[in-house]
Amino acid sequence: MGKITEALKKAAQERLARIEKLDNREEVKFEFIAKKQVDSKIDPRIVTFHDPKSSVSEQYKMLRTNLAALGTKKPVKVMTITSSTHSEGKTITAINLAISMAHDLNNKNILLVDADMRRARITRYLGVASESGLSDILNDGANIDQALLNIGINNLTILPSGKIPHNPAELLGSGKFKNLVAALKNKYDYVIFDTPPIISVTDAGILGAQTDGVIMVIQANRTQKGVVKHAETLLRQAEAKLLGYILTNIQYHIPAYIYRYL
Repeated sequence: MGKITEALKKAAQERLARIEKLDNREEVKFEFIAKKQVDSKIDPRIVTFHDPKSSVSEQYKMLRTNLAALGTKKPVKVMTITSSTHSEGKTITAINLAISMAHDLNNKNILLVDADMRRARITRYLGVASESGLSDILNDGANIDQALLNIGINNLTILPSGKIPHNPAELLGSGKFKNLVAALKNKYDYVIFDTPPIISVTDAGILGAQTDGVIMVIQANRTQKGVVKHAETLLRQAEAKLLGYILTNIQYHIPAYIYRYL
């Protein structure tokens, strides 16, 4: 047991050293200008783009309204979207929600960030290519203005995930990322982070603790109650606020509710 304890202690010290190294890098100033406008071939499951008047799109409008209601007590400007496991529809939900919010008549500026640096999906569903993204900004000091994408939807900007890093959890736990979140919060009306499933890796918990709250996507008739409870426990341990749930059917990606208010 002594050797195991020492090994765990050493691993924790090495991780802390990597985070401190990231924090000591020169701070980058952000202008937040999406300089790249790209042609996109958006996935048909993004119904808020292809059929904004459909019943499914109306469900996303209801979700948008519920989120606005949450902000009457304390503003919810920066949110994390996750799930308990893979293939529950979280990324499709995040994109549809972002587009629905961008379509709001109040002309709110929306930023959708692909923070799933291990298994990025946002650019694939939007049918666009990117040269740099979140990981490159945090790891290599890349210019955020060169990473931001304008896909031709008014009021919506995309920040891709970037190259797959070897240390995504450390990047999200760094002071540089904390500063980036604060800057994004000041620039945009709403920021939506799409993250990996909470049970798979620690990323969602680390990020969720730095945002105004977490929305968990649950697939109907698939995700077991015990799995959801375990995901809730992990978020609570990370000190991330759970805003509520979105129930989806993976075939149609319909959000049914987000009625649990905390």
